[in-house]
Amino acid sequence: MIPHPPGSSSADSGQNSKRSPRGLLGRVTSLRNRIAAALGVSLKKRKKYNLDEVFSRLENLDLVCREEYAHLVKIRREKRVDINQPLVLISQIQRSGGTVMSQLFDDHPQCHAHPYELFIGYPKKMVWPTLDLQGTPREWFRILFEEPVLRSFYEGYTKYGKGIDEDLEVFPFIFLPSLQKAIFEDCVASRTIASQRDIFDCYMTSYFNAWLDNQNLYGKDKRIITAFVPRMGMDGANLQRFFETYPDGRLLSIIRDPKSWWVSARKHKPEVYGQLETAIGLWKESTQAILNACSRYGSRVLPLRFENLVTDTEGTMRRVATFVGIDFHPCLLTPTFNGLPIKADSSYKVSSYGVITDPVLRHKQILTAAECQRIDALTADLYGQALTMTESRRV
Repeated sequence: MIPHPPGSSSADSGQNSKRSPRGLLGRVTSLRNRIAAALGVSLKKRKKYNLDEVFSRLENLDLVCREEYAHLVKIRREKRVDINQPLVLISQIQRSGGTVMSQLFDDHPQCHAHPYELFIGYPKKMVWPTLDLQGTPREWFRILFEEPVLRSFYEGYTKYGKGIDEDLEVFPFIFLPSLQKAIFEDCVASRTIASQRDIFDCYMTSYFNAWLDNQNLYGKDKRIITAFVPRMGMDGANLQRFFETYPDGRLLSIIRDPKSWWVSARKHKPEVYGQLETAIGLWKESTQAILNACSRYGSRVLPLRFENLVTDTEGTMRRVATFVGIDFHPCLLTPTFNGLPIKADSSYKVSSYGVITDPVLRHKQILTAAECQRIDALTADLYGQALTMTESRRV
């Protein structure tokens, strides 16, 4: 039996127990109303929907779609996630591991990971843009807008080299360009634009919020944005503009064995990389640019070996995580798109997921002895300097 306080009876207790729920609810409601009145807040009752009317309206699909789209846009514009983290730029010559590096960041809870190659360059993809601070939001958006989102939205997302000729996977990419433009303009209007960075923060905010099925938008501890664009780092003027825009940014550049690199590059684009002397000239240009960046920007640049990335992914990504200021997470070991496993962007046939190691030794079965000797003669000194740099730049 439940004890009763002195001076009370079980009968009284029974009557009080019957009245208390309603009485308590009434007192809570009254208190809530008085607080709302004092704060000048209107308490609305939850709206009830007539399902017969709802289903009747659904017959007029065009009208409903317009209304739902307008409401969707309203919600995302009102509840946008502002993105102002520093950018970690991944850049070097193509076929060096930039795609896999960017995909390893994809699902990390502390990253906003750009899913494709960064196409903000102007007038070409590989040129870091300079924006006129006296310009208009319309002009800025037109320069920064990334055309590949249109293809990915209407046709689906793919990021594969010529090696995927079977079971080509196409991922949904729900991205609304009109919403991106609206969010960009909202963001610009909400602040004073005093620097290039202010515009880029608005652009990044608009991009990741307009990507509606982005599985990694939300999170309380976002620290960086990651993005890959090939060759941008090969031009010193580009890097200067990048670091002026993102003084807190970081550069990741990958150096691949020139023999292994040429085997991949010439199969990927024979019209560009098919001639050995010309192709190796581009490899040397990229590698020298990485060494120059290390010398000029010091601790803001981390050079990496492609071979280490694919054969010791965990060791390499632990270094990278420390360098860019994020916690190591197991997701850094598996390439993904929007959290889903994705096959390698390889010039050769790929049948499995994950980081593949076949590219490291493939050139031994493909190149002739004369080709290997010629590449060694052209690159030995520079490649030796690069290997020394990658080993010495510990974080």
